Amino acid sequence: MSAGKAMLVACAAAVATGAFVRARRLKRAVKDAEGLLAGYGAETAVLSYGRITYVDRGPRCKASDGMCFRNEEPSGRRLDVKAPGGKGLDDKTSGGKRLLDGKALDGKGRSPAAGETLLSVHGLYGGYDQAFENVESFSSRYRIIAPSRFGYLGSSVKGEGTPREQAEAYAELLDRLEIERAFVLGASAGGTSAIRFALDFPERTKGLILYCSAAPWNERPARIPRLMGPPPIVNRDLPMWLAFPLYRRVYGMGADVVRGMLPLSRRKEGAALDARITNRDMAVRFEEYPIEELRVPVLLLHARDDRVAPFEAPAGQVEGSLHRYPNLEKKIFETGGHFMAGHSEEIDAAVLDFIERHE
Repeated sequence: MSAGKAMLVACAAAVATGAFVRARRLKRAVKDAEGLLAGYGAETAVLSYGRITYVDRGPRCKASDGMCFRNEEPSGRRLDVKAPGGKGLDDKTSGGKRLLDGKALDGKGRSPAAGETLLSVHGLYGGYDQAFENVESFSSRYRIIAPSRFGYLGSSVKGEGTPREQAEAYAELLDRLEIERAFVLGASAGGTSAIRFALDFPERTKGLILYCSAAPWNERPARIPRLMGPPPIVNRDLPMWLAFPLYRRVYGMGADVVRGMLPLSRRKEGAALDARITNRDMAVRFEEYPIEELRVPVLLLHARDDRVAPFEAPAGQVEGSLHRYPNLEKKIFETGGHFMAGHSEEIDAAVLDFIERHE
């Protein structure tokens, strides 16, 4: 064998070995991810259009209180909607009062000790896990409702899956849980349906909080891409696992982020829907997002060096749209990237202050 052929064979063997090792690491990472998902104890509600899977977590009340809406450890139960006036599978009543886990609830589906409710709406490649992790630091103080958006981790798609239909699904879930009003937090791609909820259901929105969120346009764009998100080919475990070093260089994300996207087999429908519909909606339906008419207070948190949802024009719309919000509070960081890294204490303090002033 010539030296050239020997070198080619050696290179091919090295590539094959490397691919085998990466594939084994991916298999282990997917198994670990499935285990982590099981630990959230997510629940499933069967709504009028299909299923929505979510985490419902909040502070533990003392037994002497007699009015705890939820144990800290979630039960992983399935809740089914019946006809109007009917009861869900796990609903119980006693003397006209609704019970959950054997504890009495008030008319809003919560106990006085539960504080406010925070509806957390996740971004691209997310699910109930990402939605909960985005606000986990508030779970000892507030009731957290963290649903998977359409096509993510067990949630069905209603109609075409538009942000308006997503907002309607959130409202129906809140109805199912007997929650009248909530603070709504939208992160990244989840910001679009969070804004849509605040526009369509202002009477149910105590405040809107936007984390590194998609932003409304300042004017209708002349050209709208057919896709605003990753192509479907990468919405699989192996391509994403192999391509993520490139994502890290382009978007400034840590290597651990890809592990939080796994398994993509349970998120790919939602990711494709975001690229095709959700992320384009504020441009395609520009006139249907009258931000100037928002009736609720808004807290916007963003980093100037965000490379996923850029802050400044021409790549981003965040800075240029700030003047459109009639009741805006904002906290802009010079650094931190898409996850506003290094600012968790400032973010928590800003959110707590916002909620306390508008509860």
